[in-house]
Amino acid sequence: MLFYIATQPPAEAVPVTPNQSQSIGSRFSSDQLYEKLLGPSPTPNSYLTLSLELPPDVDFGFIPPENGSLQWLDPRVAQPAWSDVVTTGLGTPTTPTRIPIGIGKDVDLRFIPTAEAFQLASDSQPFTVAVVPIAIGDPPGFTGSVNLQIRDSAAYSYATGQAIGLNAVNADIGGNLTVQVPVRAGISVSSAGVTDNAVALLDATNIGGVLGVDPTKYDNDTTLKSAANLQVLADVSGLVSASAHTSADIEDAYADADAHTRFGIKSPPDATSPADKAQGGFGILNMDLVAGADANVRGTTAIQLDTSSDSTSGRARATTDVGNVAGVGDSALQAAADLNLTGIGGIGLHTAADSKMGSAEAFTSLDNLRGIFSDATTNGGTTSLNNPGALGLDPYSAGGNLAINTGAKLTALTEASVVGDGVGDHFEGAAEFLKGDEATAIADLGRAYGLMSNAKDGLQMEASGRVDLNINSQANFTTLADAVAGHATAFSELLSNNGAVNANLMAGDTGSINSNVDTIFKTIANTINGDTSAKGKAMNTVGIGASEFTFTGLGALVNADANTNGLVRAVSTLGKASSELNSSTGGIVANTGETWNTINSPASVPFQAKMSGAEQINAIANNTGFAQAAAVAGSSGHNGVSATANQASIGVDGYHFSTSESLNLSSVNNVDSTAQAVFGTTSL
Repeated sequence: MLFYIATQPPAEAVPVTPNQSQSIGSRFSSDQLYEKLLGPSPTPNSYLTLSLELPPDVDFGFIPPENGSLQWLDPRVAQPAWSDVVTTGLGTPTTPTRIPIGIGKDVDLRFIPTAEAFQLASDSQPFTVAVVPIAIGDPPGFTGSVNLQIRDSAAYSYATGQAIGLNAVNADIGGNLTVQVPVRAGISVSSAGVTDNAVALLDATNIGGVLGVDPTKYDNDTTLKSAANLQVLADVSGLVSASAHTSADIEDAYADADAHTRFGIKSPPDATSPADKAQGGFGILNMDLVAGADANVRGTTAIQLDTSSDSTSGRARATTDVGNVAGVGDSALQAAADLNLTGIGGIGLHTAADSKMGSAEAFTSLDNLRGIFSDATTNGGTTSLNNPGALGLDPYSAGGNLAINTGAKLTALTEASVVGDGVGDHFEGAAEFLKGDEATAIADLGRAYGLMSNAKDGLQMEASGRVDLNINSQANFTTLADAVAGHATAFSELLSNNGAVNANLMAGDTGSINSNVDTIFKTIANTINGDTSAKGKAMNTVGIGASEFTFTGLGALVNADANTNGLVRAVSTLGKASSELNSSTGGIVANTGETWNTINSPASVPFQAKMSGAEQINAIANNTGFAQAAAVAGSSGHNGVSATANQASIGVDGYHFSTSESLNLSSVNNVDSTAQAVFGTTSL
C-alpha cells in the first residue's frame, strides 16, 4: 500500500519512505517533504497546501478518508497536538491547512492509516494525494510526488457478516397470518502480534428481522397480507466484536494494535447476498403489512458492539462506527380493526484502547438510533403504501384503536488508558515534558428518536378509534480517558434524544400520550503527570418534539417527562485541568433545530407544531449537570484549572394548543447547574 503525492514535472520524483519501519503514525517533516518535491531548501516563511484526489478504482470502494488521516503537529496551540490536515479536492470546499516550511517553521506530519488501509496494503493498492506547494519564490503551478509506505500488518484479520430473517418475501393469506422472526447473530474477529503490529477489521452489514424492498427504487412493494388477523414479531439481537493485541519486549520494537468494527456502514467486497446493501440493525424495514382484522406488529433490536485494542510497546487504537439502527422503519401497516405496533431500537457500544507505553485512542460514532421512522418518499408508483402522504394513504392506520409503543435504548462506554514511558517515540510528538504519551476517548453519538420522519407530511398514523402513544427512551453513555504519565482527553456528544419529531397522529376518538425520555452521561479525564481535558455535550433531550397530534374525540391525556443528568470531570496532579458541560432539556418543545421545519413548508410558511383535543397536558423537564476540574501544583507553565457548565431547560415551547372543551396545562421545570474548579488538591 502506497501513500504518495501525485505529480507533474519535475520529470520524476524519487520515491522515499521516511520512517517506514513504523506502521501507525510514521512521522516526517514539512521541510523533508518540500525537499523531496523541489530539491532545494525551502524559502523562509513558506507554506505547503494539500489536496486529495480519488485513487484508482478498487473493489472495496476505497476513498481517501477510509485510508486514514493526514495529521500535523499544530504549533499554533499552546499545547502542541496532532491535528488533521484540512485538504481540498473531496466533498464540501474548505479552506486548506497551510503547512509551514522553512527556517524555524519546520513541523512534523504523520499519516494514520485505518484498519482498512492495512487490508489494502497487503494488495499494494495506491492512495493518491496531490500536493500543491504555495511558497514564495517557488515555480508557479508546480506539483510533485513523494511515496510514503504503509507497512503491511504482521497479523491481520478481516470478517464480514449479516443475518436476516425474511428478505423480500410476499404473502397473501386468506385466513390468519403469523410471522415469527427471532434473529440472533454473533460475529467476531481478532488479531494478535508479538514484536509486531496487529490489525482486526470487521464489517457487519445487516442484522435484521424482516426486510422488504426500497420504496424509493421499486414500484411494487413487498407485502405481508392477511384477510383476517395478522401477527408479525421480529426480535433481533446480535454481538459484534473486534480485538487486536500486541506485545514486545525488544527495545525500539514498536508493536501497534488497531481494531475497527463497522456496522451498517458499507458492503464488503464481492458481496453475493441479495441484501448486500449495508442496512444496519432493524426489526422490520421497507415492508407493507395489511390485516383484514386485528394486527399485532413488533420490531425490536438489541445489538451489542465491542471493539478493543491493547499494546505493551506501541500505539493502540479502537474504532466503532455504526450507521442506522431501528425497530420499525420505512414501512406501512393497515388494519381493518385494532392495531398494536411496537418499534424499539436498541444498541450497546463498547470501545476500549489501552497502551502501556505511549498512545491510546478510542473512537465511537453512531448516526441514527430510532424506534419507528420513515424516510421514504414517493417513487411515482400507484401501489405504494409505505410513502408518507402518498395518494392520501396513511402508512399506519387502524379501523379500530391504535396503540403505539416505541423508544430508543442507547448505552455506550468509550475508554482509553495509557501508562506512558516519558520517551518520545516515532508515533508520538506532543509536549516535550511528556514526550507525546496520551490517552484520547471520543464518543460521537448522533441522534436518537422514538418516532421520527424525514419525509414531507411527517410520520402519519391514524385511527378511527383511540390513539395511545407510549414513548420510553434512554441514553446512557460514559467516556473515560486515564493516563499515568500523559495527557488525558475525553470528549462525548449526543446531538438529540427526542421522543417524537415530525410525527402526525390523528385519532377519531380520544387517546393518550405518555413520553419518558432520559439522558445520563459521564465524561471523565484523569492523569497524574500531564494535562486533562473533558467535554461532555447532550443536547435536545425532549419528551415530545415538533409534531402534530389531533384527538377528534377530545379529552386526551398528555404527559411528557424529560430528564438529563450529566457529569464532566477533569483531574490532574501535575498539569492543567479543564472541564466543559453543555446540555439542554425540554418537555414539549418544537424548536429543537431538526429538519422538520424545512421539510414540511417553505421558509415563508413556517411549520407549526400542534396539539388539539387534549384535556390535560403535563410537561416536566429536569436538567442536572456538574462540571468539575481539579489539579495539584505543577510547574508554573502548567498550573491552571477551569470548569464551565452551560445548561438549558424548558417545559413547553413553540406549540399551538386547541380544544373546544377545557384544558389543564402544567409545566414543571428544574435546573441544577454546578461548575466547580479546585486548585491545590484533587479532592472534589
